[in-house]
Amino acid sequence: MFKGKSVIHVITSTRLDRGGPSLSATQLMEALRLGGQEGMLVCPDAQDDPKNYAVCSSKSYPSLEHLLAVEPRESIGALHIHGVWEWYLHQVSILARKSRIPYVFSPHGMLEPWAMSHRRWKKRLAWWLYQRNDLKHSAMLLATAPSEAEQFSRLGLTNKTVVLPNGIDFPADLLDKESEQPSRDSAAIRTALFLSRIHPKKGLGMLVEAWAKVRPQGWQIRVVGPDAGGHRQWVESQVKRYDLQKSWTFQEAVYGEEKAKVFLSSDLFILPTFSENFGIAVAEALAYRLPVVTTTGAPWQGLIDHRCGWWVAPTVEGITQALAQATSTSSQELNAMGQRGRTWAREEFAWPTIAQRLKEAYELYIP
Repeated sequence: MFKGKSVIHVITSTRLDRGGPSLSATQLMEALRLGGQEGMLVCPDAQDDPKNYAVCSSKSYPSLEHLLAVEPRESIGALHIHGVWEWYLHQVSILARKSRIPYVFSPHGMLEPWAMSHRRWKKRLAWWLYQRNDLKHSAMLLATAPSEAEQFSRLGLTNKTVVLPNGIDFPADLLDKESEQPSRDSAAIRTALFLSRIHPKKGLGMLVEAWAKVRPQGWQIRVVGPDAGGHRQWVESQVKRYDLQKSWTFQEAVYGEEKAKVFLSSDLFILPTFSENFGIAVAEALAYRLPVVTTTGAPWQGLIDHRCGWWVAPTVEGITQALAQATSTSSQELNAMGQRGRTWAREEFAWPTIAQRLKEAYELYIP
């Protein structure tokens, strides 16, 4: 019986520059712990270095073998495996089955059509050699949006599936000290923010073209995030090609208080992505009272439903239209949109809510 036992979370890296899963997995562990669900971490590179790694307060081991050599088997309720494709995770799945430990998978968008098409032949081979079988033996699959759950079905996965968005932390000063927030109305130059990995799938090339078409007066754009495979250099070359250097700036990834300052000094958030299973940066932007422009490649129709942003086709035309509308919207209305977005995000994406829902799912579906 699962209830009262520990969940072992498994991830290949906690490096912050590896993308959202590194942070969301460790934050999920902490939220579950605070909600009464004990857990441990299995990760080959976990380090106590908050500047470069996501740090969790739970006990960690470099491999499942190390953990099983120390921890009593009867104390382990299940494994929660974050990600797919990595050989390390496949080896964990094999050992879990041999040890008769049930496991659940969070693919974190790595099975989405865009992701499947990236290095297509390598992934197709991995799918038929091991990944499909590992997933089929999972007690439960976690999707961050209905669209991701639908993709599981298209791939022939019939496992129990729970749709549960990623959670986000809410800055106490933003939520509890409204009167102390800096006013965005008085800024001479308004700032649009892109904060994510600088990666081809994030659509920055489309954003450069859209910006060149609109050339919004009184606006600048700030691109913040780690460079993935040298893509930043290509984006910078496109900015130069369209003579946009005066309105575009680039900055390395920031975390913690520095990240908060970046959000608080911005007026609009833009994620022109081709594909996201969730898009944690969108939820974070909403928590910081920013209206959002993103694409239908991400599951954010709620931006329309809650009147806090623009949700458009992942094309130059779609992004151009949204950018033109957003940058011609008054500061008053942008602030009102941001307030509506923050209210929605607090209701739906706060970690305690997410952790409680997941704990209930564990107890329901794990034998």
